[in-house]
Amino acid sequence: MSPEDAARCCTLGLLLELATSPKPGLVDRLSNPDDYAYFTASAVALYPCFLKAARGTPVGDAVICSTREMMSWQRGGNTHLGSLLLLTPLAKAAVEAGKIEGLRRSLEKTLKQMDYRDLHKILKAIRIVGPGGLGKVAYLDVNSARTYNLVKHRKLSVVEAFKPYARWEVVAHEYCTNYQASMMHGYRFLRKRIFQEDWNTAGINTFLNILQHLPDSHVSRRQGRHAAKILSRLAKQVLDAGGVGTAEGSRRYTQLIKIVKRAGMKPAATADLLAVAYTLLLLSGWRP
Repeated sequence: MSPEDAARCCTLGLLLELATSPKPGLVDRLSNPDDYAYFTASAVALYPCFLKAARGTPVGDAVICSTREMMSWQRGGNTHLGSLLLLTPLAKAAVEAGKIEGLRRSLEKTLKQMDYRDLHKILKAIRIVGPGGLGKVAYLDVNSARTYNLVKHRKLSVVEAFKPYARWEVVAHEYCTNYQASMMHGYRFLRKRIFQEDWNTAGINTFLNILQHLPDSHVSRRQGRHAAKILSRLAKQVLDAGGVGTAEGSRRYTQLIKIVKRAGMKPAATADLLAVAYTLLLLSGWRP
Protein backbone atom coordinates (compact mmCIF):
# COMPACT_ATOMS: atom_id res chain seq x y z
CA MET A 1 0.00 0.00 0.00
CA SER A 2 1.27 3.45 -0.87
CA PRO A 3 1.69 6.13 1.83
CA GLU A 4 -0.88 8.25 0.00
CA ASP A 5 -3.49 5.50 0.11
CA ALA A 6 -2.82 4.78 3.79
CA ALA A 7 -3.32 8.48 4.60
CA ARG A 8 -6.50 8.59 2.49
CA CYS A 9 -7.91 5.60 4.37
CA CYS A 10 -7.26 7.31 7.72
CA THR A 11 -8.86 10.56 6.59
CA LEU A 12 -11.87 8.86 5.01
CA GLY A 13 -12.27 6.72 8.13
CA LEU A 14 -12.69 9.92 10.14
CA LEU A 15 -15.18 11.32 7.65
CA LEU A 16 -17.27 8.14 7.57
CA GLU A 17 -17.41 8.04 11.37
CA LEU A 18 -18.49 11.68 11.36
CA ALA A 19 -21.17 11.02 8.74
CA THR A 20 -22.63 7.99 10.55
CA SER A 21 -25.95 9.22 11.91
CA PRO A 22 -27.50 9.43 14.38
CA LYS A 23 -24.86 8.79 17.06
CA PRO A 24 -26.09 9.41 20.62
CA GLY A 25 -24.69 12.59 22.15
CA LEU A 26 -22.14 13.08 19.37
CA VAL A 27 -21.53 15.19 16.26
CA ASP A 28 -22.89 13.73 13.02
CA ARG A 29 -24.80 14.73 9.86
CA LEU A 30 -27.94 15.43 11.87
CA SER A 31 -26.34 17.53 14.60
CA ASN A 32 -25.39 21.19 14.84
CA PRO A 33 -24.11 22.46 11.44
CA ASP A 34 -21.27 24.46 13.02
CA ASP A 35 -19.99 21.44 14.94
CA TYR A 36 -20.23 19.30 11.81
CA ALA A 37 -18.16 21.88 9.91
CA TYR A 38 -15.51 21.91 12.67
CA PHE A 39 -15.12 18.13 12.56
CA THR A 40 -15.10 18.01 8.76
CA ALA A 41 -12.39 20.67 8.52
CA SER A 42 -10.37 18.90 11.19
CA ALA A 43 -10.53 15.51 9.45
CA VAL A 44 -9.39 16.92 6.11
CA ALA A 45 -6.60 18.94 7.75
CA LEU A 46 -5.11 15.77 9.25
CA TYR A 47 -4.34 14.17 5.87
CA PRO A 48 -0.80 15.59 5.44
CA CYS A 49 0.13 14.48 8.95
CA PHE A 50 -1.13 10.94 8.35
CA LEU A 51 0.91 11.04 5.15
CA LYS A 52 4.03 12.01 7.09
CA ALA A 53 3.57 9.03 9.41
CA ALA A 54 2.93 6.73 6.46
CA ARG A 55 6.17 7.92 4.86
CA GLY A 56 8.17 7.07 7.96
CA THR A 57 8.09 10.18 10.16
CA PRO A 58 8.26 9.17 13.85
CA VAL A 59 4.81 8.83 15.38
CA GLY A 60 5.44 11.55 17.98
CA ASP A 61 6.39 14.10 15.32
CA ALA A 62 3.34 13.21 13.23
CA VAL A 63 1.08 13.54 16.28
CA ILE A 64 2.43 17.03 17.03
CA CYS A 65 1.77 17.92 13.38
CA SER A 66 -1.78 16.56 13.66
CA THR A 67 -2.70 18.47 16.79
CA ARG A 68 -1.45 21.76 15.39
CA GLU A 69 -3.27 21.26 12.09
CA MET A 70 -6.44 20.19 13.88
CA MET A 71 -6.46 23.31 16.05
CA SER A 72 -5.53 25.75 13.28
CA TRP A 73 -8.10 24.68 10.66
CA GLN A 74 -11.27 25.09 12.72
CA ARG A 75 -12.60 27.02 15.73
CA GLY A 76 -14.23 24.17 17.61
CA GLY A 77 -11.25 23.16 19.74
CA ASN A 78 -10.52 19.49 20.34
CA THR A 79 -12.30 17.49 17.67
CA HIS A 80 -10.14 14.42 16.96
CA LEU A 81 -7.44 13.97 19.60
CA GLY A 82 -8.32 10.37 20.45
CA SER A 83 -8.79 9.40 16.82
CA LEU A 84 -5.54 10.94 15.61
CA LEU A 85 -3.60 9.26 18.41
CA LEU A 86 -5.01 5.93 17.24
CA LEU A 87 -4.79 6.49 13.49
CA THR A 88 -1.26 7.90 13.30
CA PRO A 89 0.51 4.62 14.26
CA LEU A 90 -1.96 2.80 12.01
CA ALA A 91 -0.98 4.92 9.00
CA LYS A 92 2.67 4.08 9.62
CA ALA A 93 2.04 0.35 10.09
CA ALA A 94 -0.26 0.02 7.07
CA VAL A 95 2.48 0.88 4.58
CA GLU A 96 4.91 -1.61 6.07
CA ALA A 97 2.26 -4.34 6.24
CA GLY A 98 1.16 -3.90 2.64
CA LYS A 99 -1.93 -6.10 3.09
CA ILE A 100 -4.54 -6.26 5.84
CA GLU A 101 -3.43 -9.79 6.79
CA GLY A 102 -0.06 -8.52 8.02
CA LEU A 103 -1.32 -5.33 9.61
CA ARG A 104 -1.66 -6.56 13.20
CA ARG A 105 1.93 -7.79 13.22
CA SER A 106 3.19 -4.57 11.66
CA LEU A 107 1.14 -2.50 14.11
CA GLU A 108 2.60 -4.36 17.08
CA LYS A 109 6.09 -3.58 15.79
CA THR A 110 5.19 0.10 15.32
CA LEU A 111 3.80 0.37 18.85
CA LYS A 112 6.87 -1.26 20.37
CA GLN A 113 9.15 1.14 18.49
CA MET A 114 7.41 4.22 19.93
CA ASP A 115 10.04 5.32 22.46
CA TYR A 116 10.47 8.08 25.06
CA ARG A 117 10.90 10.71 22.34
CA ASP A 118 7.51 9.78 20.87
CA LEU A 119 6.01 9.73 24.36
CA HIS A 120 7.36 13.21 25.12
CA LYS A 121 5.73 14.60 21.97
CA ILE A 122 2.46 12.74 22.48
CA LEU A 123 2.16 14.19 25.98
CA LYS A 124 3.04 17.62 24.64
CA ALA A 125 0.33 17.25 21.99
CA ILE A 126 -2.24 16.37 24.66
CA ARG A 127 -1.16 19.47 26.59
CA ILE A 128 -1.52 21.65 23.47
CA VAL A 129 -5.07 20.43 22.87
CA GLY A 130 -6.04 20.52 26.55
CA PRO A 131 -8.93 18.00 26.46
CA GLY A 132 -11.52 18.47 29.18
CA GLY A 133 -12.30 15.98 31.90
CA LEU A 134 -8.75 14.83 32.60
CA GLY A 135 -8.31 16.67 35.86
CA LYS A 136 -5.10 16.26 37.85
CA VAL A 137 -3.46 12.85 37.68
CA ALA A 138 -0.68 11.47 39.86
CA TYR A 139 1.19 9.92 36.95
CA LEU A 140 2.03 11.40 33.54
CA ASP A 141 0.39 14.74 34.24
CA VAL A 142 0.84 16.54 30.91
CA ASN A 143 0.86 19.92 32.68
CA SER A 144 3.73 19.06 35.01
CA ALA A 145 7.41 19.58 34.13
CA ARG A 146 8.21 16.57 36.33
CA THR A 147 6.45 14.30 33.86
CA TYR A 148 8.71 15.25 30.98
CA ASN A 149 11.83 14.93 33.15
CA LEU A 150 10.66 11.48 34.26
CA VAL A 151 10.05 10.37 30.67
CA LYS A 152 13.53 11.49 29.62
CA HIS A 153 15.31 10.10 32.69
CA ARG A 154 13.66 6.66 32.57
CA LYS A 155 13.45 6.59 28.76
CA LEU A 156 9.87 5.30 29.03
CA SER A 157 8.33 3.80 25.92
CA VAL A 158 4.78 4.80 24.99
CA VAL A 159 3.32 1.36 25.72
CA GLU A 160 5.17 1.09 29.05
CA ALA A 161 4.00 4.53 30.16
CA PHE A 162 0.37 3.99 29.14
CA LYS A 163 -0.08 0.60 30.84
CA PRO A 164 -1.47 2.05 34.11
CA TYR A 165 -4.25 3.72 32.10
CA ALA A 166 -5.15 0.72 29.92
CA ARG A 167 -8.27 -0.21 31.90
CA TRP A 168 -9.93 3.18 31.79
CA GLU A 169 -8.64 5.18 28.79
CA VAL A 170 -9.33 4.04 25.25
CA VAL A 171 -6.09 5.12 23.56
CA ALA A 172 -4.03 3.50 26.31
CA HIS A 173 -6.16 0.36 26.05
CA GLU A 174 -5.57 0.07 22.32
CA TYR A 175 -1.85 0.86 22.50
CA CYS A 176 -1.34 -1.80 25.19
CA THR A 177 -3.49 -4.50 23.54
CA ASN A 178 -2.41 -3.96 19.92
CA TYR A 179 -5.81 -2.45 19.05
CA GLN A 180 -7.81 -5.37 20.41
CA ALA A 181 -11.16 -3.57 20.65
CA SER A 182 -10.76 -1.84 17.28
CA MET A 183 -10.00 -5.15 15.61
CA MET A 184 -12.37 -7.55 17.38
CA HIS A 185 -15.40 -5.43 18.25
CA GLY A 186 -14.99 -2.83 15.50
CA TYR A 187 -13.44 -4.01 12.25
CA ARG A 188 -14.47 -7.68 12.32
CA PHE A 189 -18.06 -6.85 13.24
CA LEU A 190 -18.25 -4.05 10.66
CA ARG A 191 -16.78 -6.27 7.93
CA LYS A 192 -19.67 -8.71 8.40
CA ARG A 193 -22.44 -6.13 8.68
CA ILE A 194 -21.35 -3.95 5.76
CA PHE A 195 -22.52 -6.61 3.30
CA GLN A 196 -25.78 -7.27 5.14
CA GLU A 197 -27.11 -3.71 5.42
CA ASP A 198 -26.38 -0.18 4.21
CA TRP A 199 -23.11 1.34 5.42
CA ASN A 200 -24.76 3.81 7.81
CA THR A 201 -26.81 1.11 9.56
CA ALA A 202 -23.72 -1.11 9.71
CA GLY A 203 -21.79 1.78 11.22
CA ILE A 204 -24.35 2.46 13.95
CA ASN A 205 -24.53 -1.24 14.83
CA THR A 206 -20.73 -1.39 14.97
CA PHE A 207 -20.75 1.64 17.27
CA LEU A 208 -23.15 -0.23 19.54
CA ASN A 209 -21.07 -3.41 19.40
CA ILE A 210 -17.93 -1.54 20.47
CA LEU A 211 -19.90 0.18 23.21
CA GLN A 212 -21.40 -3.02 24.61
CA HIS A 213 -17.98 -4.66 24.94
CA LEU A 214 -15.95 -1.66 26.10
CA PRO A 215 -17.67 0.87 28.40
CA ASP A 216 -16.92 4.33 27.05
CA SER A 217 -13.94 5.90 28.83
CA HIS A 218 -15.12 9.45 28.08
CA VAL A 219 -18.46 8.76 29.76
CA SER A 220 -16.67 7.00 32.60
CA ARG A 221 -14.45 10.04 33.31
CA ARG A 222 -17.33 12.51 33.28
CA GLN A 223 -20.35 10.57 34.58
CA GLY A 224 -18.66 7.65 36.35
CA ARG A 225 -18.03 4.00 35.56
CA HIS A 226 -21.50 2.95 36.63
CA ALA A 227 -23.07 5.25 34.02
CA ALA A 228 -20.70 3.89 31.36
CA LYS A 229 -21.69 0.32 32.21
CA ILE A 230 -25.39 1.17 32.04
CA LEU A 231 -24.83 2.65 28.58
CA SER A 232 -23.05 -0.55 27.52
CA ARG A 233 -26.06 -2.60 28.66
CA LEU A 234 -28.42 -0.38 26.69
CA ALA A 235 -26.27 -0.86 23.58
CA LYS A 236 -26.42 -4.62 24.06
CA GLN A 237 -30.20 -4.50 24.30
CA VAL A 238 -30.42 -2.77 20.90
CA LEU A 239 -28.22 -5.42 19.28
CA ASP A 240 -30.07 -8.24 21.04
CA ALA A 241 -33.22 -6.94 19.32
CA GLY A 242 -31.51 -7.25 15.92
CA GLY A 243 -29.82 -3.85 15.72
CA VAL A 244 -31.09 -0.54 14.39
CA GLY A 245 -32.16 -2.13 11.11
CA THR A 246 -35.12 -3.82 12.85
CA ALA A 247 -38.27 -2.21 14.21
CA GLU A 248 -37.64 -3.24 17.81
CA GLY A 249 -33.94 -2.42 17.61
CA SER A 250 -34.73 1.00 16.20
CA ARG A 251 -37.24 1.65 18.99
CA ARG A 252 -34.68 0.72 21.64
CA TYR A 253 -32.04 2.84 19.97
CA THR A 254 -34.35 5.86 20.02
CA GLN A 255 -34.78 5.33 23.77
CA LEU A 256 -31.02 5.03 24.20
CA ILE A 257 -30.52 8.35 22.40
CA LYS A 258 -33.06 10.04 24.68
CA ILE A 259 -31.35 8.70 27.81
CA VAL A 260 -27.92 9.83 26.58
CA LYS A 261 -29.26 13.30 25.81
CA ARG A 262 -30.94 13.69 29.21
CA ALA A 263 -27.78 12.57 31.01
CA GLY A 264 -25.49 14.76 28.91
CA MET A 265 -23.33 11.80 27.93
CA LYS A 266 -20.84 11.92 25.05
CA PRO A 267 -19.50 8.45 24.19
CA ALA A 268 -16.63 9.98 22.21
CA ALA A 269 -14.17 7.16 22.92
CA THR A 270 -16.50 4.75 21.13
CA ALA A 271 -16.59 7.10 18.15
CA ASP A 272 -12.77 7.06 18.06
CA LEU A 273 -12.81 3.28 17.78
CA LEU A 274 -15.50 3.43 15.09
CA ALA A 275 -13.20 5.70 13.05
CA VAL A 276 -10.44 3.09 13.41
CA ALA A 277 -12.86 0.33 12.37
CA TYR A 278 -13.82 2.23 9.22
CA THR A 279 -10.14 2.87 8.47
CA LEU A 280 -9.30 -0.83 8.85
CA LEU A 281 -12.18 -1.69 6.52
CA LEU A 282 -10.84 0.76 3.95
CA LEU A 283 -7.33 -0.63 4.32
CA SER A 284 -8.76 -4.09 3.58
CA GLY A 285 -10.00 -2.82 0.20
CA TRP A 286 -13.65 -1.87 0.85
CA ARG A 287 -14.85 1.33 -0.78
CA PRO A 288 -18.12 3.24 -0.18
